[in-house]
Amino acid sequence: MKHKPFLNASAVFLVLAAASAVTAMADEHQTNTPATPVGPVTASIAQLNYDESGGTVNGFLAGTYLLTFSKSVCGGIGTLGVVGNSVTFSGTTQTSTGIEAVNVTSFTNGTITYPPATTSTKPSAYPATPGTITQINYNPENGAIDGFVFTPTTGPKVFVDIGTPSATLAPLLTVGASVTVTGTLEAPGACAPTGTISEVDASSLTIGSTAYPIGGNH
Repeated sequence: MKHKPFLNASAVFLVLAAASAVTAMADEHQTNTPATPVGPVTASIAQLNYDESGGTVNGFLAGTYLLTFSKSVCGGIGTLGVVGNSVTFSGTTQTSTGIEAVNVTSFTNGTITYPPATTSTKPSAYPATPGTITQINYNPENGAIDGFVFTPTTGPKVFVDIGTPSATLAPLLTVGASVTVTGTLEAPGACAPTGTISEVDASSLTIGSTAYPIGGNH
């Protein structure tokens, strides 16, 4: 009989724990409500929305919706529109206590569209090409030569990646030196910064009548 209060207290604790678990499950269920499709809707951009960590545009207020964009855009989200632009969009939204945020899946502003077109550039062969070294490049960690800017006899200049050259080759790499480059060409990506040039991963350099293989040092 002396143990009954303890047993009753234990029972109450188990009941309260079970109730808490049910409440937590209910809250989780409310949080994970299915997204609701929106659009297409046409509205004017009323204001820009900013990323609080850096003041960068991360969306727009259009009509009664806050437009958000999950895919990266060259130049940033701010390039998609300005206040006053009439835009058409579709997406998904979840009910919230604030303004209704839409995760945009398609967006049109005149000739501007979202999501951005996917462009992939595959490496291609860079056949033996004669030209001139116009700038030496250095490894920022140790100051060793790791490549050079190459201006071919015909065609655009490229950056030639040579890794760490051999002690024999390094002294031959000077501005104005004539060289023939063979390797693999990698074009800049769609969002490459202004001024980026194509890169060639060199497989061999020919200086004078001697060919110097490049390999295993990238």
